[in-house]
Amino acid sequence: MFKTKLLNTIVILLFFSSLSFAQYYEESGYSGVGLPYFNFSLNRQFNSDFIHSKVVVVAQVIYDDLTFLKSNTPGYEAELEWLIAVYSDDGNLIFSRSITKQINVSNFYETNSRNDKITLKSEIPLKSGKYKFLLRSVDLTTNQSAQKTLNIEIPNYYEHDIAISDILFLNSVKYDSAGVLKDYEPILGENFTIKDGEFFIYFNVYSKKTDLPAKINYKFINNKNKTEIDSLTTVVVKDHITAHILRIDKNIFKGNKYEIRIKVSIDGNSAETSKNITFFWKSVPGNIVDLDLALRQMVYVIHSDSLNYYLEAKLEEKQEFFKRFWAQRNPNPKAKKNELMDEYFKRINYANEHFSGLGSKGWITDRGRILIKFGHPEDIERHPFELETRPFEIWRYYSLRKIFLFEDQTGFGDFRLHPEYITVEYQ
Repeated sequence: MFKTKLLNTIVILLFFSSLSFAQYYEESGYSGVGLPYFNFSLNRQFNSDFIHSKVVVVAQVIYDDLTFLKSNTPGYEAELEWLIAVYSDDGNLIFSRSITKQINVSNFYETNSRNDKITLKSEIPLKSGKYKFLLRSVDLTTNQSAQKTLNIEIPNYYEHDIAISDILFLNSVKYDSAGVLKDYEPILGENFTIKDGEFFIYFNVYSKKTDLPAKINYKFINNKNKTEIDSLTTVVVKDHITAHILRIDKNIFKGNKYEIRIKVSIDGNSAETSKNITFFWKSVPGNIVDLDLALRQMVYVIHSDSLNYYLEAKLEEKQEFFKRFWAQRNPNPKAKKNELMDEYFKRINYANEHFSGLGSKGWITDRGRILIKFGHPEDIERHPFELETRPFEIWRYYSLRKIFLFEDQTGFGDFRLHPEYITVEYQ
């Protein structure tokens, strides 16, 4: 939560907007606290024996979550161990693997990077069935560890005439001299923090029949369930398992959230798969639409004159102001993660998710404003079914000595701050 002394310095001014919001990408609270925190995913691919499937395990730890020591050679080094365990549906351990990786960087600045990552990519053959994956990362410098589990079900792909694997997003691909995929750099997760550059969509198709044309339909569906891109291509399937790679320019996306749908049809049979993709900003919004909205959302902590001035400025000037504003208020300037900015925009996200309605985004509603300014209440008393009064909520902040009463004006969740409690907001 915000420090009380910081709250006391906030100038509160309202600015209403009906623009759709570009969401702030929230990092886990377990990152940046000294643990080798990681994200990981499981991706089902086909295997050439037509009995097993390959489960591709992808995991990443950012450099800032590792402990580096000065090495004998110029620079710094860290050492990370990955432990992978796979359990059957009845709880028996059926597979385990240990992988150790060393990371060397040339300067101290890199050891605190929140953009550079160490990536694990491991393939495990498994038959159809249900499994639990356990993955543990161990920082061998401090012996600190983090652990996660994921459940996965592998169908019997090979009993079908045609099947599609899971979709992988790739940063880059490498081919051998014959044009066959040799290696790739996977992207973990479904979010891209900038709409610039390119990435690749990778998946495999299994077909019992070969030497037949395969029609591949790609659709990109926006968050209003409208198709923005609809592309059809035809290729001849030469092998039972074929890899397909589609290069994507990020600039083609106008919105911030999409579902990618892929359908493959061969000789009257078809199979489909899908994956979501988002473009939520992380540190500084990369385009002017997202940045303008982020600035408007800062109305509760910025003077209206400054806000109006920078809304009319050029993109580069807006970005520099945005970075400078939050850097000056960073409670821990040595940390790359700005906890104050992170908390502020997490509250924006929460308000949009829980209080949006009747044409208004949650961050400009009365409940959204109070939550953004003061954080989550320590107690909420709800009265949704009152006979003689409108539905109402009472929010209590004991530590701040504040109480707020919200009334549902329409019966459809349009909660407004009761006029008698408006002064409480500014006391």
